[in-house]
Amino acid sequence: MNLRVHLLAVLLTTCPLAAGAPEVTFRVVDSQDAVVPRAAVEIRSLGASRGVSSGITDAQGMLTVKADLPVEVLVTAPGFEALRQRVESIPPGGVTLRLTPAAIRTTIDVVVHDAPKAETTIEQTALEIERGSARTVFDAVERLVPSAYVTRRGIMGFGLGQSGSITLRGIGGSPTTELLVVVDGRPDFMGLMGHPLPDFYTLTDVGSLSVTEGPASVLYGSNAMAGAIEIKPIRPLQGVHTDLIASLGSYYTGQYRLTNGARWGRWFYNLTAGLGHTNGARLNSAFRDQDGTLAVGYDLTHRWRTSVEGRYGHFFVEDPGTVEGPLAGNWSRVGRGGFSWDLDNSGSRTWGLARVYSSFGHNMIYDGFRSVDNSLGVRVLQSFLVAPQVTIDGGTDIIRYGGSGRDISANHDYGEFHLNDYAGFSRVRYAASKSLQLNAGIRYDDNSHSGAIVVPEFAATYRLAENYSVSASVTRGFRNPTLRELYLFPAPTPTLQPERMWNYQATFQARPFSKVLAWVTGYYSNIDNLIVTIGNWPNVRLQNSGAAINKGVETHARCQLMRRASFNVAYAYLHSTNLAPYSPQNRLIYSFDLDLKRVFVSLGGNTVGRTWGGAGQTLPLAAYTVADFECTAPVGKRTSVSVIVDNLFNRRYEVLAGYPMPGTNAAGGIDLKF
Repeated sequence: MNLRVHLLAVLLTTCPLAAGAPEVTFRVVDSQDAVVPRAAVEIRSLGASRGVSSGITDAQGMLTVKADLPVEVLVTAPGFEALRQRVESIPPGGVTLRLTPAAIRTTIDVVVHDAPKAETTIEQTALEIERGSARTVFDAVERLVPSAYVTRRGIMGFGLGQSGSITLRGIGGSPTTELLVVVDGRPDFMGLMGHPLPDFYTLTDVGSLSVTEGPASVLYGSNAMAGAIEIKPIRPLQGVHTDLIASLGSYYTGQYRLTNGARWGRWFYNLTAGLGHTNGARLNSAFRDQDGTLAVGYDLTHRWRTSVEGRYGHFFVEDPGTVEGPLAGNWSRVGRGGFSWDLDNSGSRTWGLARVYSSFGHNMIYDGFRSVDNSLGVRVLQSFLVAPQVTIDGGTDIIRYGGSGRDISANHDYGEFHLNDYAGFSRVRYAASKSLQLNAGIRYDDNSHSGAIVVPEFAATYRLAENYSVSASVTRGFRNPTLRELYLFPAPTPTLQPERMWNYQATFQARPFSKVLAWVTGYYSNIDNLIVTIGNWPNVRLQNSGAAINKGVETHARCQLMRRASFNVAYAYLHSTNLAPYSPQNRLIYSFDLDLKRVFVSLGGNTVGRTWGGAGQTLPLAAYTVADFECTAPVGKRTSVSVIVDNLFNRRYEVLAGYPMPGTNAAGGIDLKF
């Protein structure tokens, strides 16, 4: 009852599009200038109204709406790359938006910043979330991808080890070395251990996310065997923009994010800073983190752009241990930073990027382990429209990574190690007809330890009818052994070879009604040469003897029940001959979103079937259902307040064996834009 009273107290009106806005006609075409019907178009006004509208193109690829210029347009359509374009004037005949054919892959896009709510319709193919509904990138991915599952031991702070590992279709590893995180086109992982550090992927400097299900090794190489999580940073629009978000809730859990950016003429800059903390729901489970980025860019010409970005973050986390074996003083301190220099180009027949990047990190753990790691890499990718129906991508990756480790408690020096990796890759997209699109790609990757490997991919999509399409793909993925597995612990084995996987999948997508979008994907993954640990401590060894066949089905459906109410549901089923720990066989996610004009309400749920915390389906964890509630309301033109309640019905459950999750907990927040 108190929650309802609080929500009613913050009900205020939102700002609609200006009634007197001029009409703008958009025409969506492909690379052959053929019209693209049923394309989803989102228009965001960049003027004083800051309004949002959306719709779909008709049979002639046309859409006419009222909008105050300038506007930013986002266009999505099955079989094409998403197009984001700024429109400042209306040429004679309207605005033409030209889409680029895309390689067929199962992706889910998440708009994190400034996600529109009031005027957004089901016609958008991207899934959108407000920043307050998730605390980290991994949280956002898990809430929107049914085949993704993240282990955690408390309200905030993944830490190191088993907690914070993520699996996609049952593949990922613990720690996560089989699923790659990509930040602004750059692979990101700890140089020695080969896994991402999830506590660094806050939402402070995240503009959008893209999740690829199935191998992405042709594009990104090692570690993208299960797929890739691509993080794209914030880039400011014209003018000066500042956004301050602050929240505080149960267990003294707080998050604070500041974003300040500006674009004037050819210049832009973007500055972000974030802070998070919690005392935790259990004794000795505190967490603190800080992170910040600074990016500066310049448009050399209308076609060439360059930018440089620096970043750094630090976190402290405590592990309270299991309830049967509680711990005190089990802490980790980790700091990471880096920089990147980017050169981007865009034209009517060719477009691409070049990245020079570096990262470094230092780790301190209570048991005496200390390490430093670093990486230095170059990535170049260029696309060419060689014919109206043919697009070719070509690129190269060069990276050197490694570091050193020591145990100060045992006075043991593990030594310093580095590996070099060189790769070249290419992809071809061929629009054979208006209904059929073919895709192929290949990567040659040469690692200084593991040697050379060739990974191909093939895909096709066929439009059965205007609102129905089917696609299929065959892809290969791989994961090179990490420096920890080769030279450090628990049993250094320099003879290890790469893990390998072939993946086969098909997707059927349908829009039977204008307000209903649904798709179903079936997949079959053959995994071999897995690196496994044999024996019991201290007599353990590593070897390439693991194998598994994973197969499953994923379904998604989005329905606009009425103008201001929508329902989203997704389900994933997994069957494996060698089920990895913390990989649920069944998972269902769902949400109901209601726009009451003066307040936006979202009620979501997550049902997880029985999982196992040990290999060979041992250490069973009970199934559970958890519901979450979110309410956001504007307070004036530039301020909104929100209330979030996790575990709404106070369910008792465990995600990580021996670590009970918090009961009902809540947080209140405010978002200031100026």
